[in-house]
Amino acid sequence: MKKFLEKDRLCETLQGRVQYDFTWYPAFGGNSGIYTILLDRKVVKKFGTGYACRMLTRKGFEIAHLDAVHEVPLESRDEYTDFELSIALRDYRRQSIDVSIASDNPMIRMFAIVDRRIGKRRLEKLKDEIEQQPEWLRVLYLARMQAEGVIPSGGEEACGGEAD
Repeated sequence: MKKFLEKDRLCETLQGRVQYDFTWYPAFGGNSGIYTILLDRKVVKKFGTGYACRMLTRKGFEIAHLDAVHEVPLESRDEYTDFELSIALRDYRRQSIDVSIASDNPMIRMFAIVDRRIGKRRLEKLKDEIEQQPEWLRVLYLARMQAEGVIPSGGEEACGGEAD
């Protein structure tokens, strides 16, 4: 999957800058891990059940157990599980790029904005949507648009990063 995301689908201007990493934690029930999206070796976003629970709890959500994260509607949070990311990746792979970039799911839009099938004309049209993206996703929108010369580099930092 890493090859598919980083080589086959990743736009040329972000080759070597965007990385997808997965850390497996077999001690936590055998199916726990954290997916990490990096830009210029800085964390943009982490996806994992335990991680999502911890971050949502810090933000005031009451998460009694790991499965309770799914009780919080996807559209009302910005922390996601590794399972939710896997579903988003499956959907992204199965649908057209037009459907993916317009998806309500920010994880699907994350894959789409760095996809080589999104060209400069489409990026020009998406410029006005940057501010409507979740903060973590804005980082990738800015990086892609700056790399393609759609918006000037500089002013706004393209890699914000995420804290634990």
